[in-house]
Amino acid sequence: MSTATDRSLYKSLRMSLWRAMQTAAPQAEQGEYTDPQDLPPLDMSDWDPTCRDAFVSPEMTSFVDALRVESRSVRDSVLADLAEHYDMTPEQARQACLKWEETSVDEWRSTNASDSDAGRVEFYRTTQSWSFDLSWWAYLQAEGRATPSNVMALRFTQQYAPGRRHLDFGSGIGVTSQLFARNGWSSTSADLSSTLLDFARFRHKRRGDDISYIDLHTEKLPAGAYDAITAIDTLAHVPDVYSACRELHAALGPDGILVANFDIRAAAPETEWHLYDDDLRPIYDLRRAGFVPIGTVGYGMVGYRKVATHGIGHHLRVLGAWLTFVSPPRRTARALGKPVLRSLLKLRTRLRGHDGSSESR
Repeated sequence: MSTATDRSLYKSLRMSLWRAMQTAAPQAEQGEYTDPQDLPPLDMSDWDPTCRDAFVSPEMTSFVDALRVESRSVRDSVLADLAEHYDMTPEQARQACLKWEETSVDEWRSTNASDSDAGRVEFYRTTQSWSFDLSWWAYLQAEGRATPSNVMALRFTQQYAPGRRHLDFGSGIGVTSQLFARNGWSSTSADLSSTLLDFARFRHKRRGDDISYIDLHTEKLPAGAYDAITAIDTLAHVPDVYSACRELHAALGPDGILVANFDIRAAAPETEWHLYDDDLRPIYDLRRAGFVPIGTVGYGMVGYRKVATHGIGHHLRVLGAWLTFVSPPRRTARALGKPVLRSLLKLRTRLRGHDGSSESR
């Protein structure tokens, strides 16, 4: 076996172990955001190569440009967006970004979102705190203080998608659609939240970006309309992953691809909108909806290809997914392995400390 193959195998095993440790000990509350102005100079020496390549890529340059308004810095542009749209000062906007999670907990409770599906829908429809969260998260990515997940997703889809029609499912403030549109794609932002879609339209209009929109509360996804769908930090908020993925499957054209992750969280008041603390069942639901993995993307994201959902081949794939993810032996193995993986994660955290370059939500 060649040295290059050895390195590739070692990297794959290391990343698999890291993902397993994170799944075994999912993060609870995110806590207050950092402010890049208060951090030491950026050091990329210990970054994962995929993350580093994305950060120095032309796609990252277009991502940064998409956040800026005219000649303003990314920071000033992000804060100006929020200040103007929500009628506050830039400093008030900054504070709202740093403390978004506290506000989100209040919004969740005020809509009684824990008690019913209607309450959850009301929370998603009316949340304002996520505008501040997602804006600051994009700023952190631009500064190299968070994993450039949007850029990673774009770079992957450019390799594997059969065309240039893109849908961002759970689009939030529309940053991913901007990135795709500025790299030669037609893009649609789809979200359940009317407040986030309104803010996305405001941001896109002042930057001159040509984006389409779908309000998922009142509209269905068109069949066969897209070559690539991104669902970044979205599916963990969906109560019925199988039904949602069937809709995504139908919305893709032949050989279309899906890039998605499951942002699972430990139960806490700050994570009640994350509906899963284990990713085995939702991954199984995604697979049986008609998707097969074609590669890892980074940031916990996986690229999937749409396949037919009929015939012996599909039934065999579903059986294999059941055995791999949700069969009793698999569940038992996960339960027995969790204590060991959690101990490894604690040890790794003590040895390495906090790495801002790979910050996860």
